[in-house]
Amino acid sequence: MIRLLLAASTLVGTLAFAGKVQAAAPSPFSGETVFGDSLSDGGNLSIYAGLPTLMRFTTNPGLTTVEDVASAYGLPLTPSLQGGTNFAYGGSGVNTNAPGTPVGVPTITQQVETYLAAGPKLSGSELYTVFGGANDIFYHATEAALYQVTAGGKSPATAALEAFEGVSSVESATSATSAIQAAAAQELSLIGALQKAGAHYIVVFNLPDIGRTPEAAADETLVPGSKAALTGFSNSFNAVLNAGLASTKVGIIPVNTFALLNEVLADPAEYGFVNSTTPACTTSSSLNCTRATLVTPTAYTNYVFADGVHPTTTTHALFAQVVESEIAAPQQMSLLAEEPLATLEAERDAVGGQLLSDQRDDSTGVRLFATGGYVRQHFSSQSATPSAHDDDGLITAGVDYRITPQVSIGGELSGGAASEALDGELRRFHTDSIMGSVFGQYVRGPAYVTGQGGLGVVKFDDIQRMFAIGPATRVENGSVDGETYSVSGSAGYWLGQPTLRAGPFVGLAYEHVHVDHYGEDGSDSTAMMFGEQDRESLISEAGARIQGAVVLDGFRLRPFAELAYAYDSMARTRDVLAGLNTMNGVFAIPGFAGDRQWGEAQAGLETELNGGWSAYVSYEGRFAGASSSYDGGRIGVRYAF
Repeated sequence: MIRLLLAASTLVGTLAFAGKVQAAAPSPFSGETVFGDSLSDGGNLSIYAGLPTLMRFTTNPGLTTVEDVASAYGLPLTPSLQGGTNFAYGGSGVNTNAPGTPVGVPTITQQVETYLAAGPKLSGSELYTVFGGANDIFYHATEAALYQVTAGGKSPATAALEAFEGVSSVESATSATSAIQAAAAQELSLIGALQKAGAHYIVVFNLPDIGRTPEAAADETLVPGSKAALTGFSNSFNAVLNAGLASTKVGIIPVNTFALLNEVLADPAEYGFVNSTTPACTTSSSLNCTRATLVTPTAYTNYVFADGVHPTTTTHALFAQVVESEIAAPQQMSLLAEEPLATLEAERDAVGGQLLSDQRDDSTGVRLFATGGYVRQHFSSQSATPSAHDDDGLITAGVDYRITPQVSIGGELSGGAASEALDGELRRFHTDSIMGSVFGQYVRGPAYVTGQGGLGVVKFDDIQRMFAIGPATRVENGSVDGETYSVSGSAGYWLGQPTLRAGPFVGLAYEHVHVDHYGEDGSDSTAMMFGEQDRESLISEAGARIQGAVVLDGFRLRPFAELAYAYDSMARTRDVLAGLNTMNGVFAIPGFAGDRQWGEAQAGLETELNGGWSAYVSYEGRFAGASSSYDGGRIGVRYAF
């Protein structure tokens, strides 16, 4: 651990990793505020030290992970010493700064407490980030190493070593572990204070495995067991942090840095790296590293580490992609609950068409009907979700019993399948549904009323989320069950004769789509879980219908059409809950907002066949919506006993 003692005095911090930042959707956040250490420092320490150029702990010039995230969302983020909202300093620990840190550099606790004292009410739309703990480890690892060197004794030589290494005492590994766990507990306290003050979105990074860094490998050659000790300290911090995040309020965006680093180091080439064991910089600290001090001109693009513990610019950017992918995922997953609404509407239209056909004569008895329909639905891009389209098919079979000329009752069973393709991180999903309903109609002269109630089950499978981590493509898969419930009714009035009649109608339909809680199949650093979703729709519509009857070449033809205005009073942005499979902490973020109003059109032709049979074909469409539209058709047959 002797090399670790020297490395600590160069203000080593934490590390995180990402690939080239992908284009992001418009920001769901109003700004970004950062607390942390050298991993997040946007230049504060270089300003504090009086350096002539703004420098960061990476392959300069370049951005840190949190700055890459801010850039992707178009958010301003500058060092707090320049009046900005990045309060991170290289060398800052949660409780204790790294050995050799200049006097006056605030700890992360001081960063947060000073910020809260200046403005106790925080913005619920601001993105906050907290990343700390590594410098607490470096400080206490230094004390533990000195304890080993001096065999735990106190002497003038020990005091001289303490002064040289920038620590106040020596301590056993057990005491060091306790102090590191206390730092994790304090970070949890700071997170709780931010939430209490009104923060709704806090990105929380756990610590990487510091025992996997080039500096730890160098220590190991001098003092065997150094790597294991640093890994143990990292695990101790993360265990306390993870346990505490399980009881925090909703609003934590967890980032499993520990697992992600290990994935990158397990197969560096997959992520575009040619070197994961030695630094890209020839300087002892990346704070002084520029393109002119690299081991090769391209090292900032294909080395994992800038110095013994800090990431290169490319590695920072790679990790930012993972943060952005987590934020985007629940926004896009909100489309799962939108897709079945088209199937429910197709089911309602199939029943409505049967009941309208019943009204053409006064005969009683049983009628069987079967329909097959197809809808091509399109969702426009929103700030939260990409453009998407789906292909929906539905088959309906039912029986309609007209008890008297005025009263009809019946039931039907529908089976549907849909495939959704998206242009974002969520690439596709497939749904299979089985639904059934009972319905009835009352006719009195030219007036009529109808009613329908049903339920169904939906299976969402082949849910594929795909995103880039540098040149690598990460794919996460999942499946989940759901349910649907619906109640609808309509009323209308005919003017004219059966050969040509038209009239107004109104309708009201309540639809509820429920998607169960589920987790993606993987156990890697980016596999996510998503909370239950409930999409409610209350559609009121008003329009006009027209029906005719003509005989052409011996065929009795019945054309029909309708045009309506629809308004969904329950279409609103829904928050979708999300988190990681491998780390505690959950957050809720707004997803897709369905249309509030749109136009609907139908047109078709029915013909009578021999022996009580009839058949029809129709077009159905939705238009003039702000975020969705569809076109479709339906064919069907009916048989009257």
